[in-house]
Amino acid sequence: MTNTHEITTGTVDLGEVRLAYRERGTGTPVLLLHAGGFGEWFAPVFDEPALDGVRLVELHRPGYGGSSTPEGHLTVADIARLARRFLRELGIERAVWVGHSSSGSVALQAAIDAPDAVERLVLIEPAPSPAGPSAEELVRTAVGPALGAAHAGDFRGATDAFMTGVGGPGWADLVRERFGADGLERLLRDSRFFLGDEVVAAQEWAIDEETAARVTAPTTLAYGEAGATKAHEETTRMLAAWIPGAELVALPGVGHLMTLEDPAAVARLVAGGGQSKLCSGPGKVPSRTSRA
Repeated sequence: MTNTHEITTGTVDLGEVRLAYRERGTGTPVLLLHAGGFGEWFAPVFDEPALDGVRLVELHRPGYGGSSTPEGHLTVADIARLARRFLRELGIERAVWVGHSSSGSVALQAAIDAPDAVERLVLIEPAPSPAGPSAEELVRTAVGPALGAAHAGDFRGATDAFMTGVGGPGWADLVRERFGADGLERLLRDSRFFLGDEVVAAQEWAIDEETAARVTAPTTLAYGEAGATKAHEETTRMLAAWIPGAELVALPGVGHLMTLEDPAAVARLVAGGGQSKLCSGPGKVPSRTSRA
């Protein structure tokens, strides 16, 4: 897919970290926050014409892509704070925050800490916090072995173990298809930071029903129906039941790597594609799901 907007790339120096980004278009600001392990998860979505009507900003989180690696450990709250500072440097006080996987936690933290900065939340298969029954199996079969391999210095093996667990055995072929062989090498480089440090931040972060009920931004949560694990679907459903007025969307034929599998569907989701609300308040379990 191509778009007709001029693309601007640059970096913003915040002192403690330098953040790389690209943006295009005008209108409501929309911040794309990629999942852990690779700074380019949202790259195919960035090019989709469904998002031509917004000011689209794709950010590389600290430690990814063209952004600098932080000197010390950053928590999820730190990453959310830096993302808010970054937006203000671009002259953006309020935006739609789109968080995939661990960035779902970042976007939620931003909505809790600074509700005036978040116009809308789009949470795509948030990382397993809260954790459902499938999270234990994911930790046993994928996250634990990945961290063990990373600790032993085998980051290629660690990346494969983690990515196979969350994305299925065809994850590497999918990355090569979208980005070429050098894209896979970029992912392996980013995963070194993720598995060596940032994954700890994801494990440290937690949210409960009382805290989730404080989210005031209109919220859409989405999961893929064809995921390699049910852990993300379980988390998505629980958060949809906790966040007031949250909308729950099921995307057919895709899993956790949906930004590569079907970027057009994800772009429509971000654009607001006319989904129906399924939860009218905290604690109410969705009775059905809509499909984008």
